[in-house]
Amino acid sequence: MFDRKLDTYLFEGAIIRAVFQFFSDHLCLPARWKTTLPKADLQWISKALFRWTKTGGVELVPEHLNKLWWYPPQPAVAVNNIPGVDRYFARPLFLWMPRKQWKVKLHCPNPACERELASAGINQKVRQVMDIDGYYNMACDNLECTKCKKRMLSWSHAILSQLDIGHRVQFPCILTAKHACDVKIVRLLRNRGLGNSCSQIRKKLEEQHGEKWLQNVLHYLTDCSGFSRAADSSLLDSPTFVEPPERPPLPRHRWLMQIYIQDVLYRLDEIKAGITSVFGRILKIDSTKKIVKKLAGPAAKTALWCTNVGNEHGQVLTSVMTTGEGYGLNAMLVGVINRYTKANVSSPDVLYTDRDCCGDSTYKQVLTRSTWNTVLRLDIWHFMRRIATGCTTESHQLYSSFMGLLSNCIFHWDEQDLSRLIKSKRKELAAQHLPIKADAEVMKHLSRYELALHCRRTTRGEAETTELLDKLINAFSGEKGRDTLGVPLLNKTRMDSIWKAAKKHIPCIQDPPGVSLYTRTGFTKKGDIELPNYRCARGSTSLECFHLHLNRFIPGNVKILMHLYSLKILQ
Repeated sequence: MFDRKLDTYLFEGAIIRAVFQFFSDHLCLPARWKTTLPKADLQWISKALFRWTKTGGVELVPEHLNKLWWYPPQPAVAVNNIPGVDRYFARPLFLWMPRKQWKVKLHCPNPACERELASAGINQKVRQVMDIDGYYNMACDNLECTKCKKRMLSWSHAILSQLDIGHRVQFPCILTAKHACDVKIVRLLRNRGLGNSCSQIRKKLEEQHGEKWLQNVLHYLTDCSGFSRAADSSLLDSPTFVEPPERPPLPRHRWLMQIYIQDVLYRLDEIKAGITSVFGRILKIDSTKKIVKKLAGPAAKTALWCTNVGNEHGQVLTSVMTTGEGYGLNAMLVGVINRYTKANVSSPDVLYTDRDCCGDSTYKQVLTRSTWNTVLRLDIWHFMRRIATGCTTESHQLYSSFMGLLSNCIFHWDEQDLSRLIKSKRKELAAQHLPIKADAEVMKHLSRYELALHCRRTTRGEAETTELLDKLINAFSGEKGRDTLGVPLLNKTRMDSIWKAAKKHIPCIQDPPGVSLYTRTGFTKKGDIELPNYRCARGSTSLECFHLHLNRFIPGNVKILMHLYSLKILQ
């Protein structure tokens, strides 16, 4: 009898020890978490978030839903035991369960269903998110529709779009099929430019990841070296240390471009609202071929021109792509007019364009049918470029002189602004011990930048401009228009036909009466005189700068389906 009880006790003790050993050797994690989590994060996440159930299963501790971010235990400052490699290379965990964490109601994205979603357990996959200097883990739960039984993840865009802005901004990344990117990197991608390309940002991320990984390796090896020296001094066997894990590679720079495009599409409503809320008193229309060269794939060669409408502040109201210059732009202009009408904003004073300014043009037809009292004007820079095509070559010795005199035939400086600037410059030169009394001598010391910043310009009028341009062309058509080798600047036959066609546009380049084209932006003190700083709203120079930005928007030879995304934005 006693032996039978002893055998029973021994058997039960063996079972208890076996069960205890089982739970000690096996990680308290969902099955697929053991394969999708990095090895260094298995132990601490198992102890921090999960517990065993009575049936031997794994469940998330309900009390642990009170926070989003979980951080691994850090290495001790004073190491008394052989250091474990996991503590040096463990990553944070972001736990995303909006339905359980905030008790929000989420609905099925299927329009035919729209029932409330219910929780369907934790997702069996953990994603790795790329951060500025490393990676972190991200987990979520499954949601299931109570009617159609469709399952979806709580980090899907259909679920995130249902959250209010306060909860939505707490989701830290953008997901793709294989990788995920933190929003801190996305913010770096938004300031696109020549020195801020995706390749350049990837190089910076590569440097940040490399330095952070190297710091962790040095920290780990330094702590291990103390135990190695202690073993050598006591003639004991050296302890075995685990090799540090390899640094995970970064995605290619083209993946960063996809992330940027996805971020733009997520903010599409905000971008459209921002674009359609822009108005202006002076509008400009200009076209370019630069950006259409970036089209690739099915969108290649589907457009030849990109046309933009801007205002006097350098803001862009709208952009469209067309198969020809001027083709289909009446619909674009009608859309801008409707925007002003719906917002109850008064019509702009001037509309500058690079073409279709005279006669029965498309723009005039649209403006005539509308309620706008807007003056249509030709951009003077384009007018000057048309006359410059009559020159034999731009590398001619007299080309720059001809273009400078051509500008003087169209504009003249405001007398009050010019006299104030000359007086200020004279005092400034006197302070530098260069006393000059004649205004002509002071003018030689004025730079073109100073004149444009502190002086306003106005057009000379139709009659005076025609007379001066006629004299200028006749002067350079003779012997005065030849260089030292006898090469003429102007091709007389071609220039005669150009000038005959350009004469009718002289009324189109005159400043409209009663419209202020200059804005005072501040003051600059020179020679004890305060000079006003002006910004000119005449012409389409700001749009030319925007076209340069568009061309650099996708640097290098990287090409994307820009046409398709532009169609989505315009819909």
